Amino acid sequence: MKTTSLISLGLFLGVNVVLSGCVSAPIGGAKQDQYSHRVISGKKTALGMASSVKRDCTFNSYPYTGVVKQPSHGKVTFEHGTVHVKYDKDSDAYICSGKPVEGTTIYYTSDPGFVGTDQFTLRVTVLYGSKVSDENLTVKVVK
Repeated sequence: MKTTSLISLGLFLGVNVVLSGCVSAPIGGAKQDQYSHRVISGKKTALGMASSVKRDCTFNSYPYTGVVKQPSHGKVTFEHGTVHVKYDKDSDAYICSGKPVEGTTIYYTSDPGFVGTDQFTLRVTVLYGSKVSDENLTVKVVK
């Protein structure tokens, strides 16, 4: 069965396993996207989700995810669990959009008391789909 990856970063973006620092430049052909989020200072906030599912919406694997460039004023964490991903219309997994599937959620927590702008870069790699995406995130941290 063909494996399809669905990486969503609109209102949500997600994932859980830190990549080693040896992957700091985009891999040849890596898609690069820019996203902005607003978060409350010191509060753990979900920024997005990622999942790799089969055409029948069953779990395939967790996308390989990690932080390429660390945030200066906070931390990024990843947790596996049930996610609701919105897949691209041209994706084989589009019919799985909004359905509960196993995946990863990406969280950001600012340093206590920090208010301002923070930036970091994530890499999401779907091993079986050979898809790589670098996500450049700007986070506006407010009280």
